[in-house]
Amino acid sequence: KVGASGAGAGASASGREAEVGVVLVDHGSKKKASNDMLFSFAEMYKKASGRTLVEVAHMELAAPSIPDALERCVARGATDVIVAPYFLSPGRHIQKDIPRIVTDAAKKFPDINIEIADPIGLDPLVAEVIENRVKDKL
Repeated sequence: KVGASGAGAGASASGREAEVGVVLVDHGSKKKASNDMLFSFAEMYKKASGRTLVEVAHMELAAPSIPDALERCVARGATDVIVAPYFLSPGRHIQKDIPRIVTDAAKKFPDINIEIADPIGLDPLVAEVIENRVKDKL
């Protein structure tokens, strides 16, 4: 079962207490250093959120893939998985590519609720980050 953002906490679709896994997805790059940043961000996210069932995936160009990350979440006990795009805008990858990849991969897990969160988008916290980067250069 795959849906767009809006998964709730509490009981899973099976009625069990939900064990929520999170898959952080970026675009992926041919450059190792760029791909490694997602792993660093995942550690930061775990500390900030208190979540432990967090996996990373690159949409293309590098491993691990989205199907690999979903499989790891389920193997670690996730009953629900939120795919969280590490993208700013709701472009083609958010609207078409990631949903297609997730839907195809989800066929392997018919009893797992898989949702796709919205991209980062317009958020005052992003504006603060940009202003901090600007100030760093003044």
